Amino acid sequence: MGLLSHISKSSARKKETVVSKKSGTGLLARAQKSVADSYSTFQQWAKSYGFEHCGVFTLVHGMYVISHAYGIDSQTIANSVSSKDFWSGTLDSKETVFNYSKDDQDFYDFLQFFSFDIKNEICHISFVKFNQGGEQAILMIFNMDSSKKINISLSDTAKLNLSERAKNLSLSKKDTDVSKNAEFQMFTLSLSESVESSIKSVQLPERSIYNCVLECIYDEITDLMSDAFPLPDIVVFAEPASVKIVLTNKSSIDELLLQSHINLLLTDLLCKPSVFPLLTTAGKTRNFEQVIDFLN
Repeated sequence: MGLLSHISKSSARKKETVVSKKSGTGLLARAQKSVADSYSTFQQWAKSYGFEHCGVFTLVHGMYVISHAYGIDSQTIANSVSSKDFWSGTLDSKETVFNYSKDDQDFYDFLQFFSFDIKNEICHISFVKFNQGGEQAILMIFNMDSSKKINISLSDTAKLNLSERAKNLSLSKKDTDVSKNAEFQMFTLSLSESVESSIKSVQLPERSIYNCVLECIYDEITDLMSDAFPLPDIVVFAEPASVKIVLTNKSSIDELLLQSHINLLLTDLLCKPSVFPLLTTAGKTRNFEQVIDFLN
């Protein structure tokens, strides 16, 4: 039951452990390690500040859309497509930080972005305008606790790293050193049908925006799964739309029970989907080279 208990507690973890295949580098390429004042992924940054729900709007094909997210469901990401005119009209002052609560009339201008479940619970929203790659980006943080204020400043965005994603991180060789006697169970979690089904009610205007939404959701899933399966287990995002999981020395895990707990883990992120990601087994081995072949 150790694995199943740490799946159920994964959303409360602040430490992130992520591995992924990165094109052209191979599984064992050394990942960038976060230090005290920088973070390898957006999710690491969010966890370090204690934020539970946040995302970044960036420009894609002339429109703003959430491209990086933590604690935001798939329909909210898909609903986030918005125009430059909207943001210049709503965040139109020279200020960089904007805070709203239910007591503010402007608060309700932003509810259009959120899924039904979030819309009913959200209490505070903060936005920070900042420069990213020569273009304006907008950080959004929100919470569902009326007594809890959001503390954020422009200087905090300097520590954001939007160039790397959880699903593209690699693992350093030393982190893959495992016991020669370890037993590995290999699984593939297929995502595309479930993720696309979860946002089918949202009409997205253009293919590159649709692809950005999918990438953002896949990134969140990879981060969540990586928290649920920390080292010495391995989680790798595999293009175009699956997560490969390697469990170490957990031979007693039942596949159907594991599928059930993964469904529970992803229910909120995928807005209670009618179709869940499908878990399939790829066998067991004590040969780590076979694990490498599977992940690649």
